[in-house]
This record gives sequence, C-alpha cells and structure tokens, in this order.
Amino acid sequence: MNSSHNLHSPDLQDKIRQLEEQVEDFENLNAALETIWSAAGVEEVLKCIVEAVMQVCRAGQCSIVLVGGEDEGEARTLIRAREAGEEMLDKFLHDLLVGWVCHHRMPLLTDALAEIFGKANIKGKYAGIASALSFPLISEEKITGVINLISGDPARKFGERELRLMRILASQCAQFIRNARLQEELFDETRRLKKEVLDKYALYGIIGRSPEMQAVFSLLERVIPTDVQVLLEGESGTGKERIARAIHYNGPRQAEPFVALDCGALPASLLESELFGYVKGAFTGAQKDRKGLFEEAHGGTLFMDEIANMPSEIQAKFLRAIQEGEIRPLGTSQMRKVDVRIIAAVSGNLQERVEAGKFRQDLFYRLNVVRITLPPLRKREEDITLLADHFLRTMNEKYHKRIKGFNAEIIPLLEAYPWPGNVRELEHAVERALVLCDGEQLSRKDFSFLEPTPAGSDAVSAALPSPALQDAITAFKKQYIEQVLKQTGGNQKKAAEMLNIQRTYLNRLIKELGVGE
Repeated sequence: MNSSHNLHSPDLQDKIRQLEEQVEDFENLNAALETIWSAAGVEEVLKCIVEAVMQVCRAGQCSIVLVGGEDEGEARTLIRAREAGEEMLDKFLHDLLVGWVCHHRMPLLTDALAEIFGKANIKGKYAGIASALSFPLISEEKITGVINLISGDPARKFGERELRLMRILASQCAQFIRNARLQEELFDETRRLKKEVLDKYALYGIIGRSPEMQAVFSLLERVIPTDVQVLLEGESGTGKERIARAIHYNGPRQAEPFVALDCGALPASLLESELFGYVKGAFTGAQKDRKGLFEEAHGGTLFMDEIANMPSEIQAKFLRAIQEGEIRPLGTSQMRKVDVRIIAAVSGNLQERVEAGKFRQDLFYRLNVVRITLPPLRKREEDITLLADHFLRTMNEKYHKRIKGFNAEIIPLLEAYPWPGNVRELEHAVERALVLCDGEQLSRKDFSFLEPTPAGSDAVSAALPSPALQDAITAFKKQYIEQVLKQTGGNQKKAAEMLNIQRTYLNRLIKELGVGE
C-alpha cells in the first residue's frame, strides 16, 4: 500500500513531470542543433539559430548579433525574428542588451528591465516586456556574438530552464558560427586566389616582342588548348615556371591543381616519397599516410623543374607513373590511379644528357612530345627595354613610388649587358634600383654593376664586343661569378641569391666555366 501511495504522491509526480519535460527539451535541442549543423553560410546559420532559440525557449521575440573588431561591442551582423505583434526588440533595446552583456561578460536574466537600465529607458512599449534573457556567444575566450530573447507574456517568463538550455545552445552555436565564417572566408580566399592566378599567368601576361619570343608564343597558342606533355628548355631565370603556369591556367585543366617540384632540391629517397607519397609505417617517422605530389596534382598539372637532376633510380618509377597513369606509395603494394599532365623543365640540353647516358632515353621520349626552348635575355635585346618598363610600373605600384622612367644613357647599357640571370636578374635589378633611387628617373648610378671599370681591366675587355662574342660572354660570366664568390667568401648559397639563380645552376656554371681554376 505504501509503495502504491508513493507512486501517486504529488512530489514524485512532479519529479516525473520535470524529467519528462527535460527529455522533451533535450530532444527539441538535439533536433535544433542538427538543423543548425546542416546550414551553410553564416547568415543561414544565424537564421536557424534564431528559429531554434525561439522554439526551445518559447520566446516571443529573438535577435542574434555578431560582434567583431577590437571593440567587442561593435555590431557586425544582426538577425531578428518575432511572433505576431509589435516589435519590442528593436535597435534601441537590442543595443542596450548587447552593451550590457559585452560589458559584464555574462548572461543577463531579468523580469525587471527598468531596474537594470532605468525607467527613463524602459518605458512605453518596453514596459510590456515580462522577461528578458541575453546570452553571450564565446569563442576562444572572446565574445563573438549575443543572443537576445524577450517575452511579453507573464505566463512565459524565462528562468533556470531557459538559462540551462541557452548554456548548451550558445556553446554549440558559437562553434557553428565560427566554422561557417571560416568556410566563407576559405571560399572567398579561394575565389580571390584563383582570379589572381588567372590574371597573373594569363598567356598575354608573358612579355616579349622579339622574334624569338614570338616563336614561343606561336607554339604556346597551339599547345595550350591540348593536353600534350611539354618539355621546357632554357637557362635559369628565363621564365620556365611562368610559361608552365600560363599553359596550365589557360588550358583545359585550369580549374585543377598546379603543383611544382624542383627535382634538384631533394635527394633520391626524399624525392620518391615526395612524388609518390607513403602510408603509415612505411619508414621511421611515417606516423600517418601522406599523399604524394602525383595525387596532389590529380586532374591538374605537375611541373617538374630541373628534371635532368632526377636520380636514375627514380626515373623508371616516374616513367611508369606517366605511362600507366598509376603510382604505388611507399609501404604498400596497392596501385593508385592518377590523371596528371606533366610539364618538365631543364636548364641545359636534356638530349645531351640522354646521349651521355645520364638520363633514360624512353623517359626523354615520353617528356619530349612538344619542346619549347626559351631564349636567354641576351638574345632578346629588343625585349629588355619593354621588360624594364614593365618591371618599373610594377615596382612603382608595389613600393608606392613615382619614378618616371629611365635616363636615356642607361638604355644602351641595359641592352648591352649579358644578363647571366636573365629576366629574373633584370626584374631584381630594376626593383633594387627603384627602391634606392632618390631622383625622378633611374640612371647609371642606380645600377652599380653597369658602372665603368678602370681602362684596360679584364672586366672591360670581357664586356667589350669582339669577333668571338660567345667567348666574351663566357669570359664575363666566369669573372662575374668569381667576383661574387669572392664577396660571399666562397659561400655558394649566398652567391646564388645575389645572382638570382638557383644554387644547382650556379654549381653547374662553376664546373662548366672552370671558375677558380
């Protein structure tokens, strides 16, 4: 009898009712969070949050505001919703509530707004507000938003139930909003970068009016619409990667990744894992699976710079990858399909390395479907002024300067200089001259390397025209590199940076020219 009596006691019945209400609340809360989670974009997320809060907390009106900047009280985005009736949660009251929460950094729950903000502020239509609840959204210890709720019904005042539910909702909503913001920023940045890349590497962004460059452009116009493999040959600094990007970003794979790799920068063991990837446990330190560049470039273009430096043990695997369209990551026997266009580049003559037995002939044939040879700047004399003017405009914008142009005496000197670092060296020379220039025009004194040396010196003799022009250029290169190495104390890395060329190319020049002998 006693147990039956206890089951029907008012206290127990009240507890059961409270538990049933809590279960219903959490079911509603879970459904609301699922709806918010599925929303895309900040504004849609905010609208879902407002609708969920009004339903779960049984509010008459609700608003949510995102705050930003150094001042947490600075409102950025506002979403409102209400049941039928006059809008009481207007901008004035909204600003009062947001300001209080941001100042005190805690929730506000009150049935007496006039006591909080003064009767002078809470009058007229606001006097009909029976209850108010404002809750901060906190992310990384900063208030990123505030949710305001009001009720005009005395029978639907907010209390501990609503406060408890808002604690759960607010913590989740702050993360949802943060994720939505990051997603929008990522999409915006992706769109911006794609536009920037397309603008920067548009085919006609490559400058050149010389016959040599016009021949290159003619080839490019025929190659770009296709998916053919391309081999780019040319000295360091002639713009091989720029040409490769122009081919990619104007071709059929422009919406897919462009991935670049310098084959001379990595030893064989690292190059293999970089190209083909590896699975967890493949070797010491392989703590998780890692995609190789073939998979990173899937659907797009893989640019292999200085491919002549690819170790022979990697060449066979690389050939299979481009021939069969599949790779095998280190540490697994499973093959993975890849669809990649290869654009290879070399500073020297790759065919000579094939003939010398230093590069696989079958791989050479695979890469050398269309060969484009980029001329050195010394063979593009009519392009030097054009390029220099272009770089001057670019650097004026970059450094907010107003250098008007080049002094007449400097143009013949720029055109006569052999430019061992090619276009890259010219670009950096103009940049350095513009930064240091204290006049309205660039003159000889702004290009110190063009200053005349004492009469009879070897440098002058090497720079002067002679019947054997190529011999003069070779002698100049050797003396120039020796001089730079002397300045850097023999440090090849620093010398390569000064010359604006790759260290691998400098090392090859030292051997070919007999520098130091």
